[in-house]
Amino acid sequence: MEQNDYLLCECTLDALEAFVRELESHHTVQIIRQPAVCMTMVRAEDSVEAQPFYLGEVLVTDCEVQVDGQAGYGLCMGDEPVRCYCMAVIDALLLSDGPHSSRVRAFLEGQAVLIADRQRLEYNLIQRTKVDFKLMEQD
Repeated sequence: MEQNDYLLCECTLDALEAFVRELESHHTVQIIRQPAVCMTMVRAEDSVEAQPFYLGEVLVTDCEVQVDGQAGYGLCMGDEPVRCYCMAVIDALLLSDGPHSSRVRAFLEGQAVLIADRQRLEYNLIQRTKVDFKLMEQD
């Protein structure tokens, strides 16, 4: 489930919104709680003593929906009401394990490939900016 949340937060909003809008035509979506911005504490763990502590607050958006009677919840960092709503709809469809859940899984798999490609490209661009000090010593 965490992997799904990561993919939904990292995929492009245009692709996510278009996919959810298409799914809406096949389902009854009822908004239980409109997307709302709030603050929440960020919990972390001390690497030495393994004690939990709070880093501080972060702005998040959360939303709750029902899709064909199945509850779904969306939560993402930042002020992103559309993404949060889409996450809630997808959460409900995955939990219902209905006929469209396989389409949702296929969408998530496709987004995983696109995100991995984007990260690989970004990594390669960063690697080009690194200085090789061994080469500098030879001059």
